[in-house]
Amino acid sequence: MIEKATTPATTSTPTSTATGTTSSQPVPASGRLRSRARNVSPSTKAGFGFFIRVFALLAALITLWILATPLMAYPDEPSHTIKAAAVARGQFFPGPGESYGNGVHVQVPSFIANVDSQRCFAFDKGKPAGCAPAIPLGDTYTTIGVTSAGLYNPFYYWFVGLPSLFMSGAPAIFAMRIVSGLMSAAFYAAGFTALSRLRHPKWPMAAAAIATTPMVFFLATGVNPNSLEVAASMAAFCGLVSVLENSRQLHLARPGILAVGISAATLANTRNVSLLWLLCGAIVACLFFRGADILAIFRNRLLLIVAGLSAIGVALGVIWNFVMLAAPPSAGEAPAGISNAVEGLRPSNAFVTMLDRSFDFVNQYIGVAGWLDAPVPQAVLIFWNMLLMALVLLVFLMRPARLQLGFWAAIGMLAVVPAAVQAALVTSSGFIWQGRYSLPLFAIAVISAGLALRFRKFHSSLISRRLTKILLWATCAAHVYGFVYILRRYVVGIPDFANWLVMFTKPDWQPPLSWEVLTVLFAIILVIAAAQLYRFLYPGMPFLPSGASRALRWATRRPAATATVAEPLRRQDAVERQSVQ
Repeated sequence: MIEKATTPATTSTPTSTATGTTSSQPVPASGRLRSRARNVSPSTKAGFGFFIRVFALLAALITLWILATPLMAYPDEPSHTIKAAAVARGQFFPGPGESYGNGVHVQVPSFIANVDSQRCFAFDKGKPAGCAPAIPLGDTYTTIGVTSAGLYNPFYYWFVGLPSLFMSGAPAIFAMRIVSGLMSAAFYAAGFTALSRLRHPKWPMAAAAIATTPMVFFLATGVNPNSLEVAASMAAFCGLVSVLENSRQLHLARPGILAVGISAATLANTRNVSLLWLLCGAIVACLFFRGADILAIFRNRLLLIVAGLSAIGVALGVIWNFVMLAAPPSAGEAPAGISNAVEGLRPSNAFVTMLDRSFDFVNQYIGVAGWLDAPVPQAVLIFWNMLLMALVLLVFLMRPARLQLGFWAAIGMLAVVPAAVQAALVTSSGFIWQGRYSLPLFAIAVISAGLALRFRKFHSSLISRRLTKILLWATCAAHVYGFVYILRRYVVGIPDFANWLVMFTKPDWQPPLSWEVLTVLFAIILVIAAAQLYRFLYPGMPFLPSGASRALRWATRRPAATATVAEPLRRQDAVERQSVQ
């Protein structure tokens, strides 16, 4: 039976300490405490602090991926970059005479209009990125650029295009990428924060970490709303779960309420299909709870206010989609070579074909960078498949079966919904589906496995903690291996023979700061992130060796209370060692 909270006259609000533990403080029934400046609940403060820490780590990792990825090495990035620069200059709607069959013609700086020349290495994994011409800083005169993203909602593009108004050359494009990456990092952090507010958060947090595959980081590197779509879907789903679980004490779920409202409005203004992911996430989240929990959330004033404001954003996104139905017929056409319509192919046949290919997309959920020409190594794919299979097997062990319902619904949607969308598009565009399009549903499915397991005891024995450390170190190694392997593809290419040494002796292309520095920084930040996750799962217990742990405690100014929290677990370790001896 799923736990259900009651609403007492006064409640004890859990607040996170620096060690990841919780303490209880009596608060009024309204769920608010008076602070020095204003009334803010300790729960809200703790949630905001957690959000800042997670956002900082994700933003750093995404920024390193951005610097490591050559310009225009992201699928369809030229069209989206041109679109962003045009929208920032006020060109929101395709007008008469601006569409000529391969997209919309817009007025942008020359260095933006000619970005397509940067992808000279695309589709050839043996060709490094050194072939791309330099982008002159002074190449700023206005000229015509062509984008196939002319019908896309301008919301995302306006934010991303702002750096092109006061910067030029490659720095401007990297700045546009970083703005896009920070937007994604904010929504991912909101999703993790919402999960941290659950009463049983450890399994869901571990599952969310598994869902953060190398592909998630790569998708945040380029100018393309795809990453924002994935991040906002994850935040909306996790936020709704947090709201439903705290339906009788919604002051504990304010981060979740804000995550749902902002994410829903954002999703409605990214791509046409984004609201479908929102609907799927809402259905899956509701399946983990009872009808009484779902009805209870509509009695909260803050939630109703946020829902009303979010509805305005959703309505604007829907209106945009309807307005674009009257756009010039060729405004949304893909450039030559992208569309691959098959004459006489029936949608029903396309639907079954997509179901056949369901498992073929798993590698793209884990990591296939570039223009589908830079997959991560097989070792990384095997490791992540192992993690995913372990989650599925654990879900099978959960009883009662009612706890598994949301997970299996998410798995079914991951297979069926993309197949239905592709079937609807096959007569006009052919088979265009890629694994990255389904990543919102993949993230929901993986996190749903953690939600199905959330009432299963998260053991803190010595063996359990050692196993967790091994898996976290292996995850760091897999991320770093995938990162440096993708760098190898662009620094020296990946021919049929080994050329790792050439990366050191004769690199054909170097990213900003050099690939060596980026790799070291990436590894360091990953280890810090793993240590933070371990600290969340096992409060007070060190992830790093003692010397490194002391340095990290000094850097993060952890209070002395950590030792008090950790002492019972250390005594338990001593007992376990004695029993083994």
